[in-house]
Amino acid sequence: MDTFLENSLLRIEVDPNHGGRITSFLGKQTQTEMLWYDAMRLPVNPVLDYDGNFAGGMDELVPCDLPEHGFPDHGELWTQPLQATFEGSQLVLEGKLPKSGLSYRRVMHLEYNTLISRYTLENASSTPLDFMWKLHAALAIAPGDQLVVPAHCQQAADPGDWSKAVSGLPCHWKGAYAIPEMDGTSDFFYLTDLQGGTMELRRLDGLHFRCDFDTRIFPCAWVFASFGRLNGSRTLIMEPCTNYPVALDDAVKAHCCAHLKPGETLATEVRWSVLLVS
Repeated sequence: MDTFLENSLLRIEVDPNHGGRITSFLGKQTQTEMLWYDAMRLPVNPVLDYDGNFAGGMDELVPCDLPEHGFPDHGELWTQPLQATFEGSQLVLEGKLPKSGLSYRRVMHLEYNTLISRYTLENASSTPLDFMWKLHAALAIAPGDQLVVPAHCQQAADPGDWSKAVSGLPCHWKGAYAIPEMDGTSDFFYLTDLQGGTMELRRLDGLHFRCDFDTRIFPCAWVFASFGRLNGSRTLIMEPCTNYPVALDDAVKAHCCAHLKPGETLATEVRWSVLLVS
């Protein structure tokens, strides 16, 4: 079941059956689809891992990325159906993740050119939980587009394979990343020491797609890009994240990991905007 939010500037389509994934983010001024999405890869095939099921759109990784601590690859949320209801003009998505014990709630509404999502995650279990929460927006891209993020440090997440860099050592982030030709390669890196909670794709057609988030909740940003390599996708994925690096145990040691005591909640707001720049 797909449902949607719409105003004069945006139309947002949501799939509650697959973790509340956003399947379309249409800028109505130019009738431009901002997301890369392949509906042919749904419904989810449980025999495959996340990459085998990858359909794009905007979803979220909770409570992990790697399959670890008894959690599935890329977490539970992307495979879980959520209850969807409307409260006036707001779309409410909620459900419980059975393995982690997290209760998940997202309240979405539109203001002008912006989708506002207000989140509450609660540890409904009886034990403390170390976990990851990562936003995962697969954007449509073209050569020459630029990703702009205010950060100081860049580090390859998978050197020599999915990352272009062959070394995993940190280096200086130049502030922007230019989309290359679609040559069948990929890239994957972390951005740390954020100087502000924004990630923005600046497209050559004059449209900018911007995410605004709270760095107290998401202190780092990950970037994955497929230039035709992953299932033929041509996408850059914006990934504000609670954790660094990828493995939960390593993130705990680095003191960069989400944590909730029994009954404790995490609440925040994230904004996604389409900007038409002449």
